[in-house]
Amino acid sequence: MTDQNVIPDRTVAKSVVSRREHDAFRILHGFPTGQDEAQWRTCLANSEFATHYASPEFFCEPMVQKTRGFAILGIVHGEIAGVLTGINNGDHVQSGLSVRPQIAFSRDVDRARAMTSLLTGLLEEARTAKLVDLFLWSDMENLVDSRFRQRRYEGVVMLDLSRGPDALFRRFSENKRINIRKAIKYGVVVEPAQSREEISVYHAICADWSRRKQLSVPEEKEFQRLFALTKNRRLLLARHEGKIIAGVVIRFAPRGVMEYAANSSLESALRLRPNDLLHWRAIEWGCRMGMTKYSLGGTHLFLRKFGGEITPTTRCRLDQSLFRRFTIGDWIADQANRTRPLVSERLADAAHTLRALLRKRSASGAAR
Repeated sequence: MTDQNVIPDRTVAKSVVSRREHDAFRILHGFPTGQDEAQWRTCLANSEFATHYASPEFFCEPMVQKTRGFAILGIVHGEIAGVLTGINNGDHVQSGLSVRPQIAFSRDVDRARAMTSLLTGLLEEARTAKLVDLFLWSDMENLVDSRFRQRRYEGVVMLDLSRGPDALFRRFSENKRINIRKAIKYGVVVEPAQSREEISVYHAICADWSRRKQLSVPEEKEFQRLFALTKNRRLLLARHEGKIIAGVVIRFAPRGVMEYAANSSLESALRLRPNDLLHWRAIEWGCRMGMTKYSLGGTHLFLRKFGGEITPTTRCRLDQSLFRRFTIGDWIADQANRTRPLVSERLADAAHTLRALLRKRSASGAAR
């Protein structure tokens, strides 16, 4: 495989000075050049949450090249102090997901001022949109003004890779440690994908897994384009007796945050516990490469057993539609969620009563 990221030719930048002297923002719709790229990378190098989708290589992503991707660079005292990226679909402008914020700040800046610059740029990008969604790590939510309605999410399990692999392993659940040792005992080995042929094998596994989960099946051509981005993405493959049985996909910013992006495995191979071992080998690799954190992309039980901390996220939503129809829709959904447990409980009680009545009548009939 060739170690390269294909840099898009299209670069469009818009620079606007804010009311505060020396503060500004820049909007990019393509890969940065010159001083923008250099300062952007300097900002990420000094950031606690430097992720791939918050880096210039965001514009190399196949999905971004097919849509209107953008980056907002927040500038304070002439330096890039923060960055956020997202997709502009016309009516809807969105930055990140509840399990994947796409925002980062330099440690050395006033984050409130940097956030003001970013939000001003985001609203300029979204000036004709009906809905704006910005996902943040929840410790940033107090930097966003009251125009945005906020909703918290569970977020992700986050591992601190600075602890080192041995200390992290000791924090795994007992079941997780047992499964990893079982996989090794069974002879499962993990190695990075080395060729297009191996990616094709993994694609077949992913397609089978997607069909079992009733998900859309990605095209192999997209797969090959995705895994050509080897500077920011790593595919680890689990093998048993020479056969590829599972894989895990990792996104990362060099010496920054690595993120669990995807995982697929053969159903027949689950007894060999390849998925536990894949994550363990990914963690070992991340520690060796000087990565700072491992975001596991969710909070379900399989991920919690790796012993990390739960890092919540927050959606900041600005409804610019006529009659604020998205706000009304959110309110209706919230009311439905509040009543659902009560309705379910009442239905369960009614079902229990009905079953008891039927049993009583059945017993009475048998006695007669």
